[in-house]
Amino acid sequence: MENNQYARAGRVMFILVWIIVFVGLFLFFSYYEKTNKPVFNSNHSEMTLSPDRDGHYRVKGKINNIAVVFLIDTGATSVAIPQQLAERMHLVGRYPITIVTANGEVTGSLTRVDELSFGEFILRDVKAVIIPSRRDDEVLLGMNVLAQFNITQQDRRLILKKQ
Repeated sequence: MENNQYARAGRVMFILVWIIVFVGLFLFFSYYEKTNKPVFNSNHSEMTLSPDRDGHYRVKGKINNIAVVFLIDTGATSVAIPQQLAERMHLVGRYPITIVTANGEVTGSLTRVDELSFGEFILRDVKAVIIPSRRDDEVLLGMNVLAQFNITQQDRRLILKKQ
């Protein structure tokens, strides 16, 4: 009878330890998620971005007054807009162009956007490429825009300064 009581107490303690471990892990990862959100500071001449948890720099902005998320991509030659997003923006490609991406060659079409903005920066008449893409919600911010900034990286932060 006494052994049965010790066995039951052991099982209860085992369950309590696992509950404490799971609560601890939940709190840890909950805190980790909150502290690893991208942050940016911006003024008229400079923007500082923190990476997201994937290590990428993203910033909210607009193309022709439609909200988008830009992925800063120094490997992209031009601004690249996914086909489905371009259709929602009523952007029309002028002529086809073959581009090389990380996933191989893709045929897209060149276009121009009247206005592109992020942070406090507004650019007008920007060349872009409409590309077929599975991710229709993210626009690559390529070097045709980024070349207008001095770009530095310091303490895991990306700093864009208007030239």
